[in-house]
Amino acid sequence: MRGTKNLQGGRAGNRAAARGRGTETLLRTHMLRDERISFSDAETEGPSEIPEEVRIPANEASLSNIDVPAAPPEKKRGRGPARSTEFDRIRKFGKIAVEIKDGQRGVSCQNATMFSTRVTWIVKIYADMRHASWSRVDKQNKDELTDRVRADFVLDWTKSNHRETVAMALAQKYNDYHYLLHGKYMEYDTHEAAISGGTKLVDKAVWQCLCERWGSEDFKNLSARNKQNRSNQRINHTGGRKSFVRLMEEKREQAPNYVAFYKEVHWSRKKGRFVTEAAEQNYNMMVELLNEMPPEDAGDDNANANAVFKEVLGSRSGYVRGLGHLVIPEPSESLLSNREFIRLREENEKNKAEAEGFKRKLETFMVDVSKMQACFEEFDRLNSRVTELESQRESQRETPGDA
Repeated sequence: MRGTKNLQGGRAGNRAAARGRGTETLLRTHMLRDERISFSDAETEGPSEIPEEVRIPANEASLSNIDVPAAPPEKKRGRGPARSTEFDRIRKFGKIAVEIKDGQRGVSCQNATMFSTRVTWIVKIYADMRHASWSRVDKQNKDELTDRVRADFVLDWTKSNHRETVAMALAQKYNDYHYLLHGKYMEYDTHEAAISGGTKLVDKAVWQCLCERWGSEDFKNLSARNKQNRSNQRINHTGGRKSFVRLMEEKREQAPNYVAFYKEVHWSRKKGRFVTEAAEQNYNMMVELLNEMPPEDAGDDNANANAVFKEVLGSRSGYVRGLGHLVIPEPSESLLSNREFIRLREENEKNKAEAEGFKRKLETFMVDVSKMQACFEEFDRLNSRVTELESQRESQRETPGDA
């Protein structure tokens, strides 16, 4: 019992010493990782005040009575990168079929997500990310990426919209990956820290090249202009990450024309109104023009609605306003004539190539005919010689004196 009291007294003395002027040690609990976690959660939770320094007595016995975390809290494990397991499972049975409708340059079937995910994976693994944008990637790398996409999906390469679909998908995913890498760059406090810290997403040499570009004044000025242009956008939509060609396919029953589709993708069901006043004004103008259309001009309602849709939103070169980049615009007269010229030129090149092929076949055939004719002539010569020898032999048999 006395020993127990002494032990308790010793512990009490240690605790008293801890409250006294004994030697003290500084234990820092506010770390950089805590700053990052609290910063990332700032939108959902208020920042908690953490004392910069907590004074802990140096006596080891006192440490057993104070709850100190052994390590700073770790960030919750996320979902992790996509591994394309569904793609690998289906790809075992052959190329994956995709649907690309005429007049569109985007996949609109149920395999659209798989197509998008696979193109993203191809870009991340095989693309040269040192370039500022897809337009500056060299042709050899572009052809390699295109061939990899064609190796996984059923595509009709004779159709121009199929070729444009692959090219636009690669360009979009390339630029999206650049945006992701730039986000990693912005997580660092300084430009030098970003260069030395790096990322596991790309090689060190590629990362340093990108950091030098992101740290330049030209890029900062370009980024500021892009942000300003983005802030000036007057009309937003509610389609999310899905392309308009997919949304049109999914909503074709409730939105059989462009006017109805415009309301579907600009109406907020949560708020019960259009997302912006400009979108509401455009839709009201479309409805007003449809109502003012005389009865004698009324024919196909969907065709009339599509015409009014284009009249209200106007036109832009190479782009259909209100439908996104994946819908091919109707060509102008000059473009039609230009396309007709291109078609005739391609057809001429095709006919020329076929003619060259027939010419080569004809030349080969004529060589074979010459060889065959030479063989026939040799056969006739040998046949004549044999006939001559047989005649001489018969003559010798008919002349006994000579025998």
